Amino acid sequence: MIASLRLGGAERQLSGLALMLHAQGHDVEVLTYREGSFYAKPLREAGVRLTVIPHPGNERRLVEDIAAHLRDTGCQVLISYLVGTNLKACFIKQRCPGLKLVVSERNCNTDKWLYTTLRLKFYKMADAVVCNSYAQETLVRKRCPALDSRLTTIPNFVDAERFSPAGRTLGAGGRINVVTTARLYDRKNALGLIKAVKEADCDNLYFDWYGALSNDKYYGRCQKLIRKLGLQDRIHIHPGCENVEELYNGADAFCLPSFYEGTSNALAEALACGLPAVCSDVSDNSRYIIPGENGLLFDPFDTCDFADAIKKLAATSSEELAKWGRKSREIAEEKLTRDVFIKRYLQLLEGLFGG
Repeated sequence: MIASLRLGGAERQLSGLALMLHAQGHDVEVLTYREGSFYAKPLREAGVRLTVIPHPGNERRLVEDIAAHLRDTGCQVLISYLVGTNLKACFIKQRCPGLKLVVSERNCNTDKWLYTTLRLKFYKMADAVVCNSYAQETLVRKRCPALDSRLTTIPNFVDAERFSPAGRTLGAGGRINVVTTARLYDRKNALGLIKAVKEADCDNLYFDWYGALSNDKYYGRCQKLIRKLGLQDRIHIHPGCENVEELYNGADAFCLPSFYEGTSNALAEALACGLPAVCSDVSDNSRYIIPGENGLLFDPFDTCDFADAIKKLAATSSEELAKWGRKSREIAEEKLTRDVFIKRYLQLLEGLFGG
């Protein structure tokens, strides 16, 4: 079997899938039409073919060139990631009728109904549509019922070796450091966090948010509100950080107050690092957070409910935080590892051929 993939914003997941399929004994080729990415070296070192199809500047010609390559190589399955490539893959499927096509639907666009609905109509050409969150699967099913029988969810995997517990005592000395790793913009609800922290008025909690752009208007609004409410010593906003595992390993809890999420990569990383999680009760979060066992859930639209969750976290003992952290790691290992990810993909691919 040859799996041809285009890597873009989802490089780690796609290159990880290619490497895992290769390790399972499948004949894997990574096919891209963009030169230069960090994934090239590990793929080639593992013996996975990486082929670049030159982009001629003409989308139709590119589709024809990729289709010709797939026919020449005898490709059986084409796995495509990202919207633009998914659409190209649908047209490639028309030119290669014997090809099995799996498109990965990764965009949780709750505010672009017409665009999303039109895009999904093309996916009727695919044999399977893989969502990376259960919330996205529900959204796709609602907007395009015709895809119902072809839909499945395979959440992103987390590198459980890179993201692992630091072995430190959570909440030592009664101080609880809470970290958030997320782009700072309105959907992530940082303003709601600031208001809830003021409402809760807990003097043993300190919050650090990583993911800000200093010239962004939303960043300015957040900083203004922090100053207005006198929370400069309680809440700090920082630029993004590449070595995010160090942030988790220096924290005592994780918070994600979003109005909407899919299966959050940040949440998966925090759980794998053994952090208790305090998150909004939206989308997939309740699949990974069990209130009172590894964290707390709250209504992101209700400041009082959010503040109550913060108060409960503040009152949680170091021993209980440690127990929650162990449960978080257990959940990550059960639901979000590479092994779970590849098992689900292999089951999907076997099903395409009647296995």
